[in-house]
Amino acid sequence: MMTCRLILCLPVVMLTMVLHAVSAIPLNKSYDKARDLYREGIAFRRSGQHEAARQRFTAAIKADSAFTAAYSALGELYFEKKSYAEALRCCRKAQQLGAANMSRQIGLSYYYLHQYDDALEALQQALQEEPENNMVPYQLAQLYAQLGNYRESIHYYQQDLSIDSAHTAAWYELGMMWFNVTEPAKAIQAFEKAAIMGCRQDAVFLFNSGVAWLQLQQTDKGIACLLKAQEAQPDDEQIGFNLAQAFYGKGDFEAAVSQWEKVLRLQPTNAFAMFMLGKSYMGKGEMEKGMALCDKATATGTIK
Repeated sequence: MMTCRLILCLPVVMLTMVLHAVSAIPLNKSYDKARDLYREGIAFRRSGQHEAARQRFTAAIKADSAFTAAYSALGELYFEKKSYAEALRCCRKAQQLGAANMSRQIGLSYYYLHQYDDALEALQQALQEEPENNMVPYQLAQLYAQLGNYRESIHYYQQDLSIDSAHTAAWYELGMMWFNVTEPAKAIQAFEKAAIMGCRQDAVFLFNSGVAWLQLQQTDKGIACLLKAQEAQPDDEQIGFNLAQAFYGKGDFEAAVSQWEKVLRLQPTNAFAMFMLGKSYMGKGEMEKGMALCDKATATGTIK
């Protein structure tokens, strides 16, 4: 009886093995098809044919719904096209399927969708995934700066620079954060470091440096930076206003008159500039002209 049982069971076992083999064939074919489509998509993407690449990645996912690399590549492609909602969907799916280091892309997608709390959470996770990637703390620093949390922003700029001390943009932006929290000495240090690293010293850079020097009571250095900024942008009202104030405070009334007149040409109804122009004329000895301008400014009702 035992022998018969064994003989009777053998066909069942063999049938089960055949069924497993048959069911495995379509799965392998699906994977092979998805892999080939994915490779075609990568080739199209490298050649700049993004729509063809998108179609291949989508087809790869259709052939094999668990093809992780295709979701990841499709997410990157959507991100490059600024289709952030689609990028987020694909990147999150890739992450769910086990793709590594997806949190940074997810965080940036949330950021561009203006979902800042989710962006912060994802980028914090990215810090754990990519501890040596300085761009993660850099992007956190920029996001905190945008949200007005300058102290937290400073923390992440410093973390970025601890990984890459030659990150020029981070030095300059760190200077702006120190400026925003009224730490002009630290702002100047960061600006100077950025300049050494090759940061372009355009009108904005020179203006920020100049105002920081003025806050440190380094009037001559501040004026020097602001004059260079004005050469680059002669019609900038803020530059002219700060120069006028600096020259007036220094007692250089001739230069102050010149700068207040520039401000008034740009802002003819600026009563404060008119009043200060009058004060500057009085400072250089032209009392009658100065008093007339001060009276005219006061008559507007905006000067007390």
